[in-house]
Amino acid sequence: MLLKRMLRVVATAGVLSVVLGLGACSMPGSGNAGASDGASSSSSSSSESSSYEAELKQALQSASSDFERGVLERAVKAGKISESDYREANEKYQECMAAKGDDVEFDTDQSTGLMQEHMNTDDNYDSAKANEDSMACAKGTNLQIRDLYERMVQNPSNADEIELVVGCLKRRKLVPDSFTKQDYLTEMGKPEGSSKLDTSSDAFSQCLANPSK
Repeated sequence: MLLKRMLRVVATAGVLSVVLGLGACSMPGSGNAGASDGASSSSSSSSESSSYEAELKQALQSASSDFERGVLERAVKAGKISESDYREANEKYQECMAAKGDDVEFDTDQSTGLMQEHMNTDDNYDSAKANEDSMACAKGTNLQIRDLYERMVQNPSNADEIELVVGCLKRRKLVPDSFTKQDYLTEMGKPEGSSKLDTSSDAFSQCLANPSK
């Protein structure tokens, strides 16, 4: 499959799949106070949506099919890609792959609601053909939609994703409090086995997958 689909966590590229849980708190009070809280909540939601405005518009400009354009035009107006459009995009991609003889399936991660792609292979599996098919099928179906939707779900405020991971590593005592984003990039850029980071540990993997925990 496409490297970007299989290696969804690329530590040295600054594109890490993370989950940022955001909660809203409201204080009890009078009717006027409640209205104020509602306005604040609406403002926060609007801010989160607008954080991806540039990316949505850029994706729309790169759309290569009527389907993609329709999805992204709706997303620009709403401030986000809808789950139904995300799922339909992946279904169209899957149908295209099936037509090319590639047995692709999607499983839904129950903790995030995101669709995880995997391919059923046999002794005749041709990785070069599969990659070529994947690139061809993604164009016009989920190429401009899938990764952007998943980033919006996992990181709604569009925060610096590496900083989030570094924060998780600190909370789990995997790195000292003085550890910085640059330290992380330096360590991850070292040859395999020479980094000070225990990248094979479950705790490290969990920070990459969901640094908010």
